Amino acid sequence: MSTKRNVIIIGQSGVGKSSLINMLYCGEEEAPTSNDTIGCTKVEKEYKCDLGEGQSCQVHDTIGLGEGFWGFLWGPKAEKKLKSYLNKTQPHLLVYCMPGVGLKKSHGRDFNNFKSVVGKKVPVVVVVTNLDRSRNTPEDWWSANLNILQNIGINPKDVVGHACITALPKADLRSEKRYLYDKSCQAVKTLIRSGLQRR
Repeated sequence: MSTKRNVIIIGQSGVGKSSLINMLYCGEEEAPTSNDTIGCTKVEKEYKCDLGEGQSCQVHDTIGLGEGFWGFLWGPKAEKKLKSYLNKTQPHLLVYCMPGVGLKKSHGRDFNNFKSVVGKKVPVVVVVTNLDRSRNTPEDWWSANLNILQNIGINPKDVVGHACITALPKADLRSEKRYLYDKSCQAVKTLIRSGLQRR
């Protein structure tokens, strides 16, 4: 099976896209990460990732959406740049990252905007991050927040799969939550393998 299957990770700045890639990446040079909501990814970059079960793909880190004038790239310019990147990259799967706490209408707008950019031929999955800070367990988050998803404009029927995770490095988690990292890694790999099969 060809390893050149493009999985594009998108989402607002600071949501954990680069941390998610580092969870999957099997090389030495990790994606740069940040501890705040200002983006640290200044240019798109692809990483070869091992998905398990003999499968791999190219995971693409992208510039964060939703930054104001203070950020690396102002929101509308970031959207235009990402649309251009999606058109030239020919994605096989789009992964939309959003936080498990503090969801806003802008998350729903971004989801629907870029879902329409890739069209019906490209499956879209959702990864909910930052669940080390949520009162819900990762397993319960999706069903417990269906009303919130609909209120911000994300129709769960438009999502072909989801994973609710923590993308923080294991060393940064409290000892009693470190098991979440391994569970999260497996959940994301399973989600991407499943999403790629729908293409």
